[in-house]
Amino acid sequence: MSTVEPASPSQERELSKVSPENRWVEIQRKTFTNWINEQLSVSGRVIQDIEKDFCDGVTLVALVESLQFKKIGKVIPNPTGRIQMIQNVALACKAIMEDNVRLVNIGNEDIVNGNVKLILGLLWHLIVRYQISSRKTKVPPKKLMINWFRLILPELEISNFTSDWSTGIPLHALIDHLRPGTSPNWRELHAKNAVENCRTAILLAKEHLNIPRVISPEDFASEALDELSAMTYLSYFVRSESPGYYDTLNWVCKQLRTTQITNLTTDWNDGYNLCSIVSSMGGVIPDWPNIDREDKMKNVQMAIDAGKRMGVDPILSASELSDPSVDHLSVMTYLNRFRYATPVKSDNEKLSIQGDFDNHLTGVQIHFKLVMEDKDVQKELTSVQIKSAKGNQRCDVSWKDKYADCRFTPADPGSYTLNVLYNGTPLVGCPVTFSVKADLSKVKLRTQSSSCMVGSSNDIEVLSESESNEVLIEYCSPNEEVKSLTTLYENGVFSATFRPKSVGLWIVHVFCQGEEISSSPISFDVFDPQKAWLSGPQKGIVGEEVVFTVNYSEAGIGDIEAAVRNVGKEVVCEVNETEYNGIKTIEFVPQNSGMFFVYCKFNNTEITGSPKSIDVVDPGQIVVTGEGLTRGLRGKECTFQVNIGDLGGNISVTVENEGKEVDTSWREAGSSTYIFSYVPSNAGTFKINVNWDERAVPGSPFYAKITDRSRVTLITDLTDLMDENGHLVLDCGKETQLLYDISAAGPGRMTATVLSPRGKLKVETRKPKKEEMEIAFTAVEEVKFVGDHYIHVYWSDVPLDSSPILAYCLGPPLPVDHTKVVIEGKGKEKARALVPAEFLINGRFAGPGTPRVLLKGVKKDVHVNITPMKYDRYKCTYSAPNPGAYVLYVYWSEQLVPKCPYKITASNKGASGKVKVTGQGLKGGYVGQELHLDVDTTEAGFGEIKVSCHGELREARCDVFDQRNGIYKVHMYPREACRHRLEITYDHEHVPGSPFKIPVGEPPDPRKVRVYGPGVQDGLIQTFESKFLVETSGAGAGQLAVRIRGPRSAFKVNIQREEENDRTVLCSYSPEEPGKYVINVKWSGRHVRGSPFNVQLFESQAELDNYLGNKKGFFVEKTKANMQWRAEI
Repeated sequence: MSTVEPASPSQERELSKVSPENRWVEIQRKTFTNWINEQLSVSGRVIQDIEKDFCDGVTLVALVESLQFKKIGKVIPNPTGRIQMIQNVALACKAIMEDNVRLVNIGNEDIVNGNVKLILGLLWHLIVRYQISSRKTKVPPKKLMINWFRLILPELEISNFTSDWSTGIPLHALIDHLRPGTSPNWRELHAKNAVENCRTAILLAKEHLNIPRVISPEDFASEALDELSAMTYLSYFVRSESPGYYDTLNWVCKQLRTTQITNLTTDWNDGYNLCSIVSSMGGVIPDWPNIDREDKMKNVQMAIDAGKRMGVDPILSASELSDPSVDHLSVMTYLNRFRYATPVKSDNEKLSIQGDFDNHLTGVQIHFKLVMEDKDVQKELTSVQIKSAKGNQRCDVSWKDKYADCRFTPADPGSYTLNVLYNGTPLVGCPVTFSVKADLSKVKLRTQSSSCMVGSSNDIEVLSESESNEVLIEYCSPNEEVKSLTTLYENGVFSATFRPKSVGLWIVHVFCQGEEISSSPISFDVFDPQKAWLSGPQKGIVGEEVVFTVNYSEAGIGDIEAAVRNVGKEVVCEVNETEYNGIKTIEFVPQNSGMFFVYCKFNNTEITGSPKSIDVVDPGQIVVTGEGLTRGLRGKECTFQVNIGDLGGNISVTVENEGKEVDTSWREAGSSTYIFSYVPSNAGTFKINVNWDERAVPGSPFYAKITDRSRVTLITDLTDLMDENGHLVLDCGKETQLLYDISAAGPGRMTATVLSPRGKLKVETRKPKKEEMEIAFTAVEEVKFVGDHYIHVYWSDVPLDSSPILAYCLGPPLPVDHTKVVIEGKGKEKARALVPAEFLINGRFAGPGTPRVLLKGVKKDVHVNITPMKYDRYKCTYSAPNPGAYVLYVYWSEQLVPKCPYKITASNKGASGKVKVTGQGLKGGYVGQELHLDVDTTEAGFGEIKVSCHGELREARCDVFDQRNGIYKVHMYPREACRHRLEITYDHEHVPGSPFKIPVGEPPDPRKVRVYGPGVQDGLIQTFESKFLVETSGAGAGQLAVRIRGPRSAFKVNIQREEENDRTVLCSYSPEEPGKYVINVKWSGRHVRGSPFNVQLFESQAELDNYLGNKKGFFVEKTKANMQWRAEI
């Protein structure tokens, strides 16, 4: 797709050299060149200069083929001489002329010679023929395009394709019309910014309407712009299937409310759609829509003639419009004339009547207007007629600018007819019929009240000036029964009496001279106090609100009055609304016990059920006591008792924790005392509801704090604070702090006591966080109080499971004395090369000295790691690099300790690769089984053996027994069913095969092994099926053993399974003689359920039946059980 870029400075200089009268040629050359490249874009060709690029005819042939969408002949692709170039050009020109394009004053040689102006003329003919108009019409394409643009842009004066477009404003207006909202501010653009206006418009057209940029903004805004260049660009807006094409087509479909019209050519040939457009715009088509679609010429001509009457002049004749090859631009322009034409009004629509013809009275002027709906209304052709029962009525008509003001005053009541004619034709909506009523404003209605009781008498009076007035009084009951009342006239008053018989709204209508008077109707709210009733409880509670209900939903509309009395005294009460219509409540709060009476009136009349009595009691005498109301221990029974005195009634108790109800039990402890108990399963706050007759007793609900000392956990890590005996090491004079997590222990209180040799120490309890407690104390700095300490910790006065914690205090620091240091451990005298060895520096009684260790070898010194321990002790480890002799020096605060230096002999390291591990334990076993291994180190030399075995969650205990001959016995005790990891090291190196993977399964359970099938049932030797199944699923790891002994000797048993890991085993044997067969089935050496199985085989059915009958106590008939079992196998 070609695009146009702004002219460069060099191009501007070139253009500036061209004379003004010839600048249009350069603009046209550039525009036509861009148009050509647009057509050639599919073939991939591009031209730069039409003067040179067309001379060989090859590109011209390609252009013609792209325009005609077909091959036009054989072209010489690379002409070598002038003759071949002329042949190519002639081929193209012949195809152009054969497609009804007339070429005048241009020959083949003109194109080969590069005659620019003649080539431009040829290109313009191609643009007109293939882009603007597909066929010749009476109206030139230029005029059609101008006409279309003028219709589309009525706000602008468009009369040419040069100066009227150069500001760029019309182009913005055109784009915004075709795509509303694209350039909404085009009216605010200034003509002085012509180039920028053109630039933005061309970009918007490309972006939103896909209009190619075949002309530059500078050329489009230039004074030298020629019409042909402008028309070439603007033709993209009106060519077939262009944005303008679809704009017209969419308007037509919207106007006719159809989607069946798809083009602007052949869909208009039969004239039907054209007639439809004319008719939709107000034109008159004879016999529409019943026209003959086959008579195309007649239909088109009717539409043209009707359009002329509407002021729309035709562009084409009827024959041209009915031609299938009609030009789309002509149809587009013609249809748009209808689009912006003013619809024609018929005579009966030229005027409209505006006025109110309802509720008119005699003597009151009636006013209405005649509004002109068409500009050519002739006043003298208008006639206004008003008729009543007495004939024509006078109407004053006063013409204004665009309407007529009409007025008349009716003198008599009755029906009137208004008829307005224009040119002898009644207007739409005529005649207008309306009524005029007599003035009843002087007739008045009077009554005593709008509310009355069922069966009461109510007087209705009508004040009238004359007895001759016909007065009718009717009432309408709630069930819509209408009846007339008898009236009497006396002294200007018509009177009647009305007695309602049911509750509801009764409506009375008063008519005078057949018309209802202004103060009618009147309504009566009829009520019946006997249909209202009072209800409420028979018992009440002192201090609690008592609520009585008044239901007057069927009693009608009225007011409720209430009163409450106790011992003759008035009690304050309230009458309140409810969410239900016709129901109110009477509420009061009794302050003492006794009998209370409730009175109620409806519209000042006592209702059914009034007065009501209620017995008020005082539940304050109920007493609830017991420790279980306030506290308890998880898992321990908690109790409390309820004493109701002489109150009577029912006591109910519920205990809840975390929204769940806890089981409770109760027993009687007297005539009015009950004991309740519950066992809390967890710590927390338990809610105890105690109700008397479904009411909470005073103090309920109660909240019991249940504690769980087992959930008090120590947060402080004591690992580094303990000595090797598991005692907590205390520092004299330094505070010891123990932090506990109490979040899951329930509500409670932590206390602690520390017993020392001196006695009890002072202990502080702190709460650093909401769910944490800390205890703190300080050991005394006195030598005589050195020794064991016992730390007792309590939760709600109950000792914790970990209490007491054993602690040891070494006492105050001793003076440094190196002579009291003792060196302990094998590492002070023996070691093995490259194997860690250790010894202990014990300065417990030597004071807080600082150790230093020096280990000298023959070749170099050996590094010793010193790890501090409790009580001024230090663990020392080292690894001798080579076998040989070493000397150990130990200093305490730079003083050599006694017996130093020590002489250490280092021997060779054990050879772990020569260690052998054997035994059945390597094959695995089951949980709880003792697995045995042998570790042979006889060829590995002296060394240290270590064994550990780990499951997924737990470590298996391993016992190692030294046989004193280089062989070690290892016993393992797995505690979980999973694959275990067994590690065996010799002098800290893995032996061959380590780590080993040891499978451990569930322990064998022979109770879960099932044996079934005909092979373990009695039968006949001739038909006996000796197969049976052993199902071991769920029986854990084990070994299956099956042994069978017959009447004379043992039998071979065939055991097979379908797959290697199948837990179902099929067993079979082959008995050959009758007698007793004993089948032993064992799982890991233990009989399974039912084993041993005794099977009796017989030769005859009678023997089998007799045996089974004696064995089971009843006779067994012959069956086909064996056959059925074989089918299942």
